[in-house]
Amino acid sequence: MQLMIAAAPPLRQMACGAQLPIANAAYRIENGVLCALPMPPALRGGAMLLTGAAGPFSPETAAVVVQECRRRRYGTVIVPFPAAELTEALAQPLHRSGIALWVHEKCAYTAPGARVLVCTALSGGDIENRLSACCRAFGPDRIVLDLQRLRMDFPLPCPTGEGIPLTDEQLAALQTGRQIFFSRELGARYFTYRRGGETRFVLLDDGDTLHRKIALGERLGIHRGLLTLPECADILRDLTG
Repeated sequence: MQLMIAAAPPLRQMACGAQLPIANAAYRIENGVLCALPMPPALRGGAMLLTGAAGPFSPETAAVVVQECRRRRYGTVIVPFPAAELTEALAQPLHRSGIALWVHEKCAYTAPGARVLVCTALSGGDIENRLSACCRAFGPDRIVLDLQRLRMDFPLPCPTGEGIPLTDEQLAALQTGRQIFFSRELGARYFTYRRGGETRFVLLDDGDTLHRKIALGERLGIHRGLLTLPECADILRDLTG
């Protein structure tokens, strides 16, 4: 699978060690203005990754994005969050400039020529069924696996499917001494524990589970994926070696 690493400028050196294209997570759009974190003037290549956006968006906004891509030689713009107005504004100008656009799954309809980011972090359902359905909806060649590393704590039952994100330290403390299982349906590891009289459920990804998701995507004809630093820093070698 062709992988790209999303990393802010301070983590660029770590990402360069993996010898993969880098999506610079250094940009956001505020009221139509493209804002960027400090980065070396000579930085070139890879992709522009937007970390946030607030409207309104206009042709001028798209023109500034295209200009920055040309200046930095970015071949792709990535909008990993739902922002239909923005992706619709970017679609045609980027296409005319020969710059690829990756959009959130919910925004696929706004940019028919764009690649579609499909998140692999599930708290319910079946990952193979989900990816198969996305392949039918978009075509496998259009899909990019958004390989978000799942580390979340859920109450049981959990009707909303929303959990609490865990830090490395919190996860390590919770899983110490507990038996950890693998869920083929979710494509992730899990364990349970008791706290305050209630049962809690923890889902987590590691190098092996993300590797399995990559392999599943390849079996379905999906050939692109996006990893993120620093969340995957400790398993990057397992995934790219």
